[in-house]
Amino acid sequence: MVEPRVEDIAENGESFVALTSSQAARLQELKFCRVSPTSDSGVWRVTDVTRVGVVAIDDVRLIVRPKTPLRSLIFMASYSGLQAEVDDASFAFEADQDLPAALALALIQAVLKATARGLLKGYVSVEETGTVIRGRWDIARQLKARPGIPVPVELTYDDYTEDVAENRILKSALRALVRLEQLPRRVVDKLGPLLGLFSEVTDLRAAGPVLLPAESRLNAHYQPALRLARWVLEATSWAHAEGASSGSAFLLNVAKVYEDFFGRVLQATLRPEGYDVDLQVSDWRLDTEGKILMRPDIVISRHGRVVAVADTKYKVWGANDGSPPNADVYQALAYAVTAGVREVHLLYVSGDVEPRRYEIAATGTVVVAHAMDVSGKPGELVTRVKKLSATLAPAVALPPGVRIDR
Repeated sequence: MVEPRVEDIAENGESFVALTSSQAARLQELKFCRVSPTSDSGVWRVTDVTRVGVVAIDDVRLIVRPKTPLRSLIFMASYSGLQAEVDDASFAFEADQDLPAALALALIQAVLKATARGLLKGYVSVEETGTVIRGRWDIARQLKARPGIPVPVELTYDDYTEDVAENRILKSALRALVRLEQLPRRVVDKLGPLLGLFSEVTDLRAAGPVLLPAESRLNAHYQPALRLARWVLEATSWAHAEGASSGSAFLLNVAKVYEDFFGRVLQATLRPEGYDVDLQVSDWRLDTEGKILMRPDIVISRHGRVVAVADTKYKVWGANDGSPPNADVYQALAYAVTAGVREVHLLYVSGDVEPRRYEIAATGTVVVAHAMDVSGKPGELVTRVKKLSATLAPAVALPPGVRIDR
């Protein structure tokens, strides 16, 4: 068997990769980057990358490595607001430079921990045709299926079973990983026995984005595994929907992971303080006729009044990068004017850079750009976002030992 040729693609900037015209066209069709020819025959420029992961095209393996450390990325992907405290050991995983392998190992550990006491069970509504009355006789269904015929009987009842949505999601994610061609054998060998736990669980029937079941006391221990499973399913199904063959691509939307993590930490921090934190608000309109739609990432309100708006930007910005891109500032200004707030915040990815304030003279609005460090241990990531919450909602009480300069 011929070893595939490996080409690295940078998440930022531009990369030059050797591809045939057919391979370049197929890469462009996946719609996660821009592919353009260069003056050198057979060499293509790849820019505007929006996802990270691995794509296999013929004998070429294209690897897009995230700029975010893998440990931090996987913790953010698994984070649940129900976690009482952050346990670093719970999110440790075998060191691996490959995002699919690292995410698969993290999911395996999370599923093992979630199912250590057995699979979650719950009541599921079941429709059945039988000769013995069990549960409720569904007369409407009976008349539709067999009008005037009393037997067999159409029944509806609640069954206490392992075949619940939580287990279906985990099973589907594990099966998606088994089909992934890029996973090393040592990882695939761990998936088979784990799938055996879900032998009595039916396949997930939902099409499109995976909606996680509502968080509750009963499924709290499943949350990290469920969230990782959702990202695995999103990374595989998106690429296939865009034209990749089954198992040939694993492309994760890291910007969405970053946004989701920040929103969930803010919800867990601010809701006990009396704030509402809404994510991806879709009913905002800029113009009076409601034709210009806006979708702010994070809207914080109290007693029905918006007090802060923030937008996550999965872009590197810091001390040497000047002011934020004009388009980001214009977007932030539109949010501030619509919400009637004086400050609006842009949350970039970077290192230890102090927030910068830009006052817009015409409106008196202040756009605050933050460079959020996403490296370090899981507990440090959460603490940074909690510190940010005191900037967004100043009445919030910070955790012991955490300070912020007003």
